[in-house]
Amino acid sequence: MTDNDTPHETEESITANRRTMLKGTGAAIVGTAGLAASSGSATAVSSYEIEVLEVGDSVFDIGPTPSIPVGDEVFIFAHGWFGDTTVASQAADVATSMEDVGYEADEYVAIQWDATTINFPAAESETEDVGEELAEMLEEFYDDGGGNVRLVGHSLGGRVVLETVTHIDDSYEVETVAPIGAAADGDMVCGGGLSPGEWYDGIANNADEVRNYHSENDSTVGSAYGGFFGAALGTDGAGCPGETADNYTDVDVTDSVGSHLGYLGDAAVGADLAEAAGVDVDDGGW
Repeated sequence: MTDNDTPHETEESITANRRTMLKGTGAAIVGTAGLAASSGSATAVSSYEIEVLEVGDSVFDIGPTPSIPVGDEVFIFAHGWFGDTTVASQAADVATSMEDVGYEADEYVAIQWDATTINFPAAESETEDVGEELAEMLEEFYDDGGGNVRLVGHSLGGRVVLETVTHIDDSYEVETVAPIGAAADGDMVCGGGLSPGEWYDGIANNADEVRNYHSENDSTVGSAYGGFFGAALGTDGAGCPGETADNYTDVDVTDSVGSHLGYLGDAAVGADLAEAAGVDVDDGGW
């Protein structure tokens, strides 16, 4: 679930089997490559800028929690494992695929968190803290008069966005929440039985719409999650028909996404995200 592009090969070369790593020694081996950029930096991409905000318990995070720029329409992207150094380009890939069919935001934001570590379970665990902090940032954003938010997360970033709607106060509602290739078990979004998945209530109560993009070709997530009788959220979807919240939709993009990194910039994913944001895709705009 490595998310770098240069070297994106890390995605394939460090094929982390989550179950194997969880049985390991648990020692944290911190990678030295891909150190996070400073909070609040901006990267020019195409006709717009991606503002990179550093979130979470990074050793470089010595200042106050950053603020999401206020706008009527705001695109926010969260990266996954080893995605620190390329989060702006990943965000731009997704945003451009939406822009191609008429989407335009007032602000484009990339959430950068400390995911450069060979200790995958530690990175996975960190997503809860990142989601909690991002939830506080969104509460501030809405309190300051912010408008619609399109919250997209790739791989472990999919966990981040689902943790965000789990931790945000119930008086707030995020307009679009979109895990793409989410590194998680499908039952975490299910509501059946006496004990619903830990993200079910947040999805049901704190999001207007959740769209989970998954591909059967995403063997990276499929090898680490789901198990013999379960579903991997980024490969199979929730795997619990009729037991997800009414505002939750699994979007199967197997026909267009051929790998774990293939979601980034994919035309079908971008068009569906834009449509979820209210774009009339057939007419090429709002």
